[in-house]
Amino acid sequence: MSHGAQLKTRDEAVQFIQAGNAVFTLVSKKTGARFTYKVTESDDGKLFFVGVLTGPDNTSDYSYLGIIRAGVFMQTAKSRIWPGAPSYDAFAWFWKQLDKPALPDTLEVWHEGRCGRCGRPLTVPESIERGIGPECASKVGLGKLRETADTRAFQEAC
Repeated sequence: MSHGAQLKTRDEAVQFIQAGNAVFTLVSKKTGARFTYKVTESDDGKLFFVGVLTGPDNTSDYSYLGIIRAGVFMQTAKSRIWPGAPSYDAFAWFWKQLDKPALPDTLEVWHEGRCGRCGRPLTVPESIERGIGPECASKVGLGKLRETADTRAFQEAC
């Protein structure tokens, strides 16, 4: 069983979003507005494609917003949603917030419980917390999950 979790720090959010296959929801604590985005890495690793969920199927109903290239979010000629649309403006604002040392208190960032790199369901509590599974963590430069006292106790009991 896989459950989502809140990404609480700026670093967690950046690591998750740039893992290569991230689906996450931004929630405004002020207004309650929420938008779900999908950010996928290009095959050559030089840019990321950004889409926003616009339909009922949360696996395929994403509309293309734009790209992230060299750390900058921008629209392209193929963008389906433009500046001025709430979902576009929310992502653009969020992306600029990642230049700051901390996420704003008025924003929550949630992942859906799947690895931000490969998309597999997460089951290990520490993986769920950071949004990236143990195999993928080393591939995105996060290193191996640390072994906790709970993990050791569980392994010894089995």
